[in-house]
This record gives sequence, structure tokens and C-alpha cells, in this order.
Amino acid sequence: MDKIEAAKIRTVRECGYDEYWLRDKIFEDPTILGLGDLQAVMKEKTQSRGGRLDLLLKNPEDDSMFEVELQLGATDESHIIRTIEYWDNEKRRWPNRSHTAVLVAEEITNRFFNVVHLLSMAVPMIGIQANIIQVGEVRGLNFTKVIDSYEEPEEEETPQQAYDEKHWVTNYPVALECARWYKALLERLYGAVPTKYFESYISLSVGGTARVWVTKRKGDRAFIEVKHGEDNFQEAVDYLNQEGVSFNVRGGKYLTFNVNGQQLKDKAAAHEWLASRLSPDNMKSRLTNG
Repeated sequence: MDKIEAAKIRTVRECGYDEYWLRDKIFEDPTILGLGDLQAVMKEKTQSRGGRLDLLLKNPEDDSMFEVELQLGATDESHIIRTIEYWDNEKRRWPNRSHTAVLVAEEITNRFFNVVHLLSMAVPMIGIQANIIQVGEVRGLNFTKVIDSYEEPEEEETPQQAYDEKHWVTNYPVALECARWYKALLERLYGAVPTKYFESYISLSVGGTARVWVTKRKGDRAFIEVKHGEDNFQEAVDYLNQEGVSFNVRGGKYLTFNVNGQQLKDKAAAHEWLASRLSPDNMKSRLTNG
């Protein structure tokens, strides 16, 4: 029987390297992070408010951006704050693109998990653990995604306690008004729109499938996610960019909006264009012929 050796985890410094080496390895081949076929845009990007972003990466399919901060050792407060700050800087620079904050560290601690939980889905954030694994005399650089905060409800919601509209009237009236606005928009196109109320979000269905989710946010905002689907997704991205609509993308088929009621009304035509493309194939002919 072949001998199977036990793998050992080595630190970057223990192997004679430093943070710049790790940065350059990722810059040479961003796909090693496991976030898709990303391309390198820039390293050590100077920030207007001070500091340097370790890596700026881009997904060429939808021009979504990834702001990457690197840290040897365990995550700490300064790097977590820096990651969020650099993400915010680049989002302000390119407001119509999707942006994701990425912290790569040798150890993702509970403090990072706590921060992501507190921020909820306001900041799309990913934590990746980077390790050098040694088996015998062979060493390999390994990346493991351990947390991804940007996961919204799928069309098949996870069973949970149902609420009613009164819960939203009492606790989240602004988000409820945004949900009502989007529901009215869908009803003009498709007739009755089944609505489900949960503790933190509302789902709206088209053709028997949940297509729009409205999630609570603090203050006068709501988080709206629209499942567009993979077909002609790039067309929707290009259209929203052309119309100057601020949005993010997720998974190549979801479009997300962090908005208030007035912003929805200001871009009503764009949202109506998007909503008209959510119907199942068996409804499209009815809309066309109606």
C-alpha cells in the first residue's frame, strides 16, 4: 500500500515569503482565489483618502469589481476597517458597477464573522483563508472561501416563520412602501402577484416563482433583489448602466438595488423595463399579443 503522508500547514513567513509575494502570486493569476475568471486591474492602488489597495480585480463578464486586502496572520480590526474603506472608495468611483470587499488572511477569526454579521448585507464581503500546505517536500498555496455575506434568498425560500403585512407596517414601513411600489409595477404587467411576508424580507412571485425580494434596511432604504435569469443578463446590465441606475449583480442572474422610495420613482422606467423581462416564456406571448 502506498504511504500517505500527513499534510502540514505552514505560514507564509515560515516558508520565507512575505505579503508582497502573496500579492504578486494573486496578481499573476487571480483565478487562484476561487472567485471565478477574474482579471487583475491594479496592485497597490493609491486611495484618495490615503492608503493603498492591495489588489483591484475585475470580472470581465459584467465589469464587477473586487477590492482585495491582504493580511498575514489572523484578521484584526485595522485590516477589516481598511477592507471596507477601500471597497467604499472604489464604489464611489464606479457607482454603477458591482463591488465586493475581499479580505484574504491566513486565519479568519470570529471577529471578522461578527463584523460581517453586524453589517448584514449592506457590504458585500468575502473572507478567504490563504495557507501554504506542505506534503513531504512539496508545498502548495491554497485558498479557501470561509465566509460570503452576499447571499440573498433564492426563489425557493428556506422554510421559516411567516409574518403578515402588519408586522411590516409596525417595524419597517419604508421597506414595505418599496415592496408595495414594486408589487404594483409587477401587477400592471402580470395581474395578481402572490406576496409572502417574512421577518426580514418580502417575496413577490411572477408565474408561480419568486422573482423579487425586498429586504429591510435601516433608515429610509430597502434592499431589492430581482432574479433576471442568465439569458440576456448582460443586456440588462448594459441597459441599467446606460440609464445611470445604481445596482449590483450576484451570481450572474440577480440584480440588486439599495434604494429609497424616491430613487425607485426617479428610475421607474428602468425598473419597468426590467420587470417586463421577468415573465416565464408561457407568459411572454400573452403579454406580446395582449
